[in-house]
Amino acid sequence: MSESAGQLNPADEFEHALRPISIGGHQLSFHLGPFDMSINTVVIYLFMAAFIIAVLFISLARVAKVLPDRKQVAFEALYEFLRDGLVGSVMPASAVRTWFPYIATLFTFILFNNIIGLLPIPLSLLDESWAKHLPEFKTYAATSNLNVTVALALMTFFLTHIAGMKTNGVLRYYKNWVPGTAPGVMKPFLFVLHAISEVFRVVSLSVRLWANMLAGHIMILVFYSLIFMLSLATAYLAVLLEGGVIAISLFEIFVAGIQAFIFAILSAVYIGGAIHQEH
Repeated sequence: MSESAGQLNPADEFEHALRPISIGGHQLSFHLGPFDMSINTVVIYLFMAAFIIAVLFISLARVAKVLPDRKQVAFEALYEFLRDGLVGSVMPASAVRTWFPYIATLFTFILFNNIIGLLPIPLSLLDESWAKHLPEFKTYAATSNLNVTVALALMTFFLTHIAGMKTNGVLRYYKNWVPGTAPGVMKPFLFVLHAISEVFRVVSLSVRLWANMLAGHIMILVFYSLIFMLSLATAYLAVLLEGGVIAISLFEIFVAGIQAFIFAILSAVYIGGAIHQEH
């Protein structure tokens, strides 16, 4: 971080993440009509997660053996956990094969984004001006950006209703939003109430993931800020705070896994509920 101790502001890290990346002094700023398609820190982290996942899984698939080694056994155990323990436990058996790829991809993508966000990466190396000073190492999680989590939640939202309409038929799917035993005068009210609850699922999914990842990174950045400020006064406090950063980071690894699991299993619950509606 290039800021001085007196000027260091943790909130600046999240503001800078939305600014277009510069390469050779040129900002990667693009617009498609009203949409900002610029390449910023958030996009870079999303690309990194997708690239690492692709390389890892393709490599594992190429070296798969009939008699698995320890790495393959661990991967197969994770695969079975996601298929049977996550998707199979909340979805109808007939839907597991169809929807397991989506839920597993969702879990993996969120998990890798959460964990990569804990690693300090010198993104300033993309700009040639880094040679004039030390490269800046920064941590940032794409899932601490509300736009990312809302986009992921909207994917689950639309796929939920697509799955429900495809399985049950459009009319029957929406008709089942209201219990058949409900009084006729109450059915419009119950339908609207159910529609509102469906919309709030997007809010629940996106805000839960965003808030947890944002809070963790704010805590880490606050500790880094205190290290810069207090290191000028005493080295002992700086060392103590560095230990605090390590402890928080280890806890955030646990939170990263839990939040990825919660998002994935709730997505499976919503899609499974739309496929097999209670009557």
